[in-house]
Amino acid sequence: MAAPPGEWYHESDPTFEVTAMFLIGILIVVAILGEIIHRLNPWKKPEPAYEDLVAQIKQSDWYQELSRDQACRYVLDNDPHVQAYYASTYEAKRLLTQEGFQLGLIDYVKQEAAKHADKPR
Repeated sequence: MAAPPGEWYHESDPTFEVTAMFLIGILIVVAILGEIIHRLNPWKKPEPAYEDLVAQIKQSDWYQELSRDQACRYVLDNDPHVQAYYASTYEAKRLLTQEGFQLGLIDYVKQEAAKHADKPR
């Protein structure tokens, strides 16, 4: 027999509702504890200091090779686009570890150095 509109919902077993609320409460507590542990992770390695990363970049072989050329050294020291390649710890770590990122910077520095070398002073 069809129930009249709006009366299709009937009272259910109250233990089901209590159990569902209890499980939802447990899930919320687990989610909160998981987030706290994730943020306060004692096993996470600390971030290296930005200055240390910049020093490592400037000691790398490719950077030393570029800085031997006077025009490249001028671009490395004065071009804001070069500083943008290692503007934060993320970019600095990326520049130290990813060869493609290094090659992009090397190409950019060489192109800009060629432009500066072609200009009459």
